[in-house]
Amino acid sequence: MRKVYVLSLLMVVFIGASLKAQTDLIISEYIEGWSNNKALEIYNPTNSAITLSNYRLVRYSNGSNVPPADATWAIILPEEVLKPYKAYVLVLDKRDPEGSGQEAPVWEQLVQRADVFLCPNYNVSNTMYFNGDDAVAIEKKDGETWSIIDLFGRYGAPRPEEAALPGGKTARAWSDTAPYFSGTGKAITADHTLVRKSSVSAGVTSNPAIFNPLAEYDTLSANIFDHLGWHKFDGAPANATPELNGELSFTISPSTANGTVITTLAAEDEENDPLRYYIDYGNFIYVENTRYEPFSINRETGAISLVDARGLVPEVLATFNLKIYVTDGYSQSEEKTVQINVSVNAAIKQTVNSTLVNVYPNPIAGKEFSVSATNAISELILTNLMGQQIQSNSYSSAKQVTFNFNSSTQQGIFLLTVKFSNGQSTVKKIQLQ
Repeated sequence: MRKVYVLSLLMVVFIGASLKAQTDLIISEYIEGWSNNKALEIYNPTNSAITLSNYRLVRYSNGSNVPPADATWAIILPEEVLKPYKAYVLVLDKRDPEGSGQEAPVWEQLVQRADVFLCPNYNVSNTMYFNGDDAVAIEKKDGETWSIIDLFGRYGAPRPEEAALPGGKTARAWSDTAPYFSGTGKAITADHTLVRKSSVSAGVTSNPAIFNPLAEYDTLSANIFDHLGWHKFDGAPANATPELNGELSFTISPSTANGTVITTLAAEDEENDPLRYYIDYGNFIYVENTRYEPFSINRETGAISLVDARGLVPEVLATFNLKIYVTDGYSQSEEKTVQINVSVNAAIKQTVNSTLVNVYPNPIAGKEFSVSATNAISELILTNLMGQQIQSNSYSSAKQVTFNFNSSTQQGIFLLTVKFSNGQSTVKKIQLQ
């Protein structure tokens, strides 16, 4: 009898461990950024392929106990097969470059990370229009019923109150301070990127009594997209990180034609996994308040092409420093810089070099700074490192001007475009402490 008891106990332990090890799809990343920059990453932490069309995404809006009764609250996932230990990126489908307001386009850095774009029309499906106080769930179909296999947030009352964001702003969101919904502490689920901790192998399958967003997620600032398309998971098999090598500096002419391939990058991967290439930053220029993105990258082949020659204005910006990442789906390479120089003739060089610009103080401790130049200044344009315009001030052709930050401007590194009355311009990097 003693032996039978021990054997039975071992069987119970084994069965219990096996059941605990059973996992399904999880939400591996949540992005609630500025404007329409909204995305979710779904990850397969199992050793078997999973067909995504057996699942749907559901949004519980504004503390609702149940989704709305009509079909706008949920969307079936695409007919795709997600391989073991791989990620799949869902992005809100707002891609009209002329869009504004509620139709403002998602940023290019997010567009290139997407595997699918969902919910272009709010009235047809509003699932991807989540804000910081909405719960989002992945549900799996079992016969005629759906069951939650992972839940971000908490549905039902109480709806999160306004909590503090950087720059003096607030938003309804779960925060970093208990009880997480009362507005105490810093807002975490609005204007943030949240990445699931590498130790999490299974989803939240029932509505939690309380939702602490930092219990299973690491937090990053708004509009950080470079973790999308791959997920670090402790249970995944060992896999080497790809490396980008070879020539990384190139020179082109301002008259280079659209469609020209500048270079094709090559990365090495020990397992020969399929690779994806991304431009994370540096592919933009502002000319007369219009943003141009001259280059594109084929994320499967690594080919960098010129797609908008209007952005080749060497007297404004003669060198593009493209920040490149390569991922094999398991991990991501270290950031490398591909430098593309736009050749400048002697006359332009003389014009650019003869214009001296001084920004002081820099770094900036207060809310204002001065700019002086040898040419008359007509405008100062402040953009963040993601290329979004923060503020612009016009001047009456003075050689020394003062720039006052808006009260909501956050600390950090910015780019200052100094435009002159003669039509020339230059760019300076500044730091607000």
